[in-house]
Order: sequence, then C-alpha cells, then structure tokens
Amino acid sequence: MKQKARQRVRAILKMLAPEDYERLEELKINDLGFGYDPFGLELESAMLAYIAGKIVYKSWFRVESHGVENVPLAGPVLITPNHSGVLPIDAMMIGVDVVAKMERPRAMRAVVDNFAGLFPFVNTACYRCGGIIGARRNFEELLKQGEMVMVFPEGHKGTGKKFSDRYRLRRFNVGFMELSLVHKAPIVPTAVIGAEEQYPYMFDLKPVARALNFPYLPITPLMALFGPLGMIPLPTKYTIYYGEPFHFYRDYPPDTVKDPEIIYGLVDTVKRRVQELIDAGLRERKGVFGFSLLPFKALLGRVGGEAPAGEEEDRKQIQERAGA
Repeated sequence: MKQKARQRVRAILKMLAPEDYERLEELKINDLGFGYDPFGLELESAMLAYIAGKIVYKSWFRVESHGVENVPLAGPVLITPNHSGVLPIDAMMIGVDVVAKMERPRAMRAVVDNFAGLFPFVNTACYRCGGIIGARRNFEELLKQGEMVMVFPEGHKGTGKKFSDRYRLRRFNVGFMELSLVHKAPIVPTAVIGAEEQYPYMFDLKPVARALNFPYLPITPLMALFGPLGMIPLPTKYTIYYGEPFHFYRDYPPDTVKDPEIIYGLVDTVKRRVQELIDAGLRERKGVFGFSLLPFKALLGRVGGEAPAGEEEDRKQIQERAGA
C-alpha cells in the first residue's frame, strides 16, 4: 500500500469508526521505515482487517469473552487456543477480541499453516494483517521482539476434525513449549466455544486434497446442498475463555528442551487446561446459537394440555444453567 493510500485509509476509518480508530492507533509495530515490519505487517491493512472482522465479531458470531485480563500487556506471550471450524475464523475472532477488550491493545501475530503461503495474494494479505508462516525461525524472531503470538498446538488437525469429534482436542505439537522455555514467554491457555459448529464438517475428499496440496478438503452438508453459498458459516455463538498464564520457564531452564519426557509432560498440562476451559464453557453456554430450546419445549407442552416427556429433567437443566 502506497503512502497516499495509507493516509486515505486512516482518514476513512477516523471518520467511520472514530472510537475504534483511537484504539488502533495505540498498536505498535516494528516499522523499518517502509510502512510494514520485517514479516510484512502493515498497520493500515491490520486496521482494515480489524474493522471488517469486528462487524462479523459483533453481528454474526456475537462474540463474548472472559479472562482477557490474563493476557500480559507487554513482552513475549503465547496464546494457545483449540482450533476448529474448517476455516481459521477462530483466529480472526481472537485477534479482534484482544484489540477490542485489552486494557492496552496489542497486535496479534497468528501462526498459519505453511500451505497458506502457496497462494498468491492470499499469502500477502495474510502477512499484511499480521499472520506468519509457521517456520520456527519466524516464531523465534517474533518472541525475541516481545510480540504476542497465537499458535494452535493442534495444527491443521484441529480444523480438520469431523463434527462427531467436536471439542475433543487432538495431540498438541511441542514446538511452542520449547520456544516458551527458551524465550521466557508465558503461555495463555485459551478455549473457543462455537467455532466447532460453524461448519458441520462430515467427510474429507482426500484424493482431491492431495492433488491440490491441501491438508484436507472438507465437505459439509451445507456445501452439498447450496454449493458456494454453503461456505457461509452458520451464525453460531462464540465465547472465548482466556486462562491464567503458565510460566514454566520459572521452574524449567532452557536446556529442559533436551528432555522429551519433561517437555511432553508440560505440553499435556497445557492441553488438559485448554480441555478444562472447553468443558466448562460447554456447560455454561445456553445453546449453539446462543439460546436454549428447553423453555420452548415446556411452553409447547402446556399449550397442548399435557406436560412433555422429560419436563422435570428439562426444568432441572434450566435451573442449573440459571444458577451457573
């Protein structure tokens, strides 16, 4: 983006979204004098992505979050959420949330799968908005610069989960733990509720995926019924939970990376905490779309002149949720 275009973007955003613009101006990037940082992050592109993402954040997924105060305001930090939903919309919603909710907004640097870098224009847009290809060197440099980095330890195995396996974590990769210990970066376990149902992924067209060099090619009932329109995600209700950060580097020196048994144990600790946050979130939510059908079942039973089967059980569930 040329300098005049950057100025034009800022003027438009300042006019259309003055409050958001003020917060976005607080974002700091390591600008080398070319308008973007060494990894391609351009502040004006990130601003545009934030404004577009916030519309989806507020109006489509109606995102709520809890525990954002657990995210450090400065220094290197790793955000480690569960990953799901076929497309990485969960990453976008977390990125919008931390800018909107943190006391002092920070730019989220999301680690994306290597295959994303193969697509022209898509890769550039990703870099301009803060994404990085998941090479270890990139990861290390961002932590050295004191950046906030979001990494999905499940990798593409998370977004490739079938609907029947929703909210069951896949095996975590260990690279994030090694870098946390070496660069003294706290780890914030994070859970996203709602993304698992946005695309009810049923099966994988593996031969086509291999031909296109994709990790998978999911097919959902909506795609089968509506074609390209089926790529519009369902308006599920998103809730994000940020747990208290782990500071493993305080007890384990950098050379712990040479001990696989300890590393795998620490990774399992993070995985268990993310699963606990997921399970708690599922217990608390009112429904996939943000509301429960239980009261309507009871009401229909009374109108019909007889209590529906299981009404007492439904009533207990409603009371438990109200008291949660």
